Amino acid sequence: MRPILIEFPGLGSHSREWLEENPEQAQQLLAKCKGSYPLCLCRSPGLPLYIARRNRLYLARLPNSGPSHSPSCPSYEPDAALCGWSIYSSRALTDCGEGRIAVKLGVPLVIRGDGAPATPAVSQSADGEHPFRESIELTGLLHLLWDRSEFNRWSPRMRNRRHYRQIHKYLLEAAESIRVGRRPLTRHLYVPEPYAPEQSLEIEARRQQAFRELGQTAGGVPMRILVFGRIRSIVETHGLGIRLAHLPNEFVIGAAREKLARLRHATEFAWLDARTLHPEFHLLALLTMRRAHDGVWQVDELAGMVTSEEFIPVFSMEDALVCKRLVAEERHFYKPLPYDAAPTRFPNFLLTDCGETAVPLEIISGAASDAATRRLRIAEYEADHRRHWLWDVVQTAIPPALLQSAA
Repeated sequence: MRPILIEFPGLGSHSREWLEENPEQAQQLLAKCKGSYPLCLCRSPGLPLYIARRNRLYLARLPNSGPSHSPSCPSYEPDAALCGWSIYSSRALTDCGEGRIAVKLGVPLVIRGDGAPATPAVSQSADGEHPFRESIELTGLLHLLWDRSEFNRWSPRMRNRRHYRQIHKYLLEAAESIRVGRRPLTRHLYVPEPYAPEQSLEIEARRQQAFRELGQTAGGVPMRILVFGRIRSIVETHGLGIRLAHLPNEFVIGAAREKLARLRHATEFAWLDARTLHPEFHLLALLTMRRAHDGVWQVDELAGMVTSEEFIPVFSMEDALVCKRLVAEERHFYKPLPYDAAPTRFPNFLLTDCGETAVPLEIISGAASDAATRRLRIAEYEADHRRHWLWDVVQTAIPPALLQSAA
């Protein structure tokens, strides 16, 4: 696919690839253009961008302009109807400008009373009487972090370049742009740093300090800690617990049997047996935890998300099979994330290398309710004469050939 150029006022044009591969020069260029509007030349005429800052300067699309960009452009974002964040009210997700948003969590972080397990706040359903949800749960927050880190997007250039080190870096960058109350999400969130054997003691010292700081407010009020991590194993010691990658093997977070049962049920396709995950999957978790009276860390609330080896979210075995083919055939695509809605509310994938319009990929499984939702959407594609791809799992066990790319 042809490189997409960015025209910087008075300073010439540079490709997205050049900006990515020359970070120091790119930061200097963006600093000179701060306050102006570079043009993204993925379309003609060009579309204005603005320069925002998280931990660094970066190019950002103007609000609500994502669908106007070419599907192959990094600034492309599907129409709101195809994005999970559209299920929330402006009270649950508030745009603060400059690429920052504020969220209203449906899980309490302040520990009140005797520190008993939290009772999640009730969030009105986007699928029932009320059109929008009034708060975001842990699953929605996990998907929001993944979406803003852009790990639900894929191009062949990302092969062999997406490892935990990148996950750690960009997830914390995304968290810095999300506010909970008056503070950035990083004030509540712990993400284990990449493990280095020669620095194990220094890393452990930083973990302990982080837990002390995150575990209470500046005024000493006890807080639950939000923890992101990849589940390495489920263990049984004095009860059930989970081990997270990049934390010491001896560090186990206790979890009630019913919470782990719900996690297993939601991610059942990814498990070989009761304790073993299939080696081609990662199981990522976002949880709240507190320290019990006996000093052991305990899970209060837990959300999980299965990803491929490339950290692309998948929600079924059929999802995973299509994802693997997309990567193997070097396609460009976008994975819609449902947040706190049902995955069937959105296409399984969007191909972004098929020309001027993204092409939805739909997988119809054997579940009657899931099939009805998708067949209704497919009827709309056909009525609009819109290109789409369909795999009916009941009719054929092998996914059909993908549409050809425009490259």
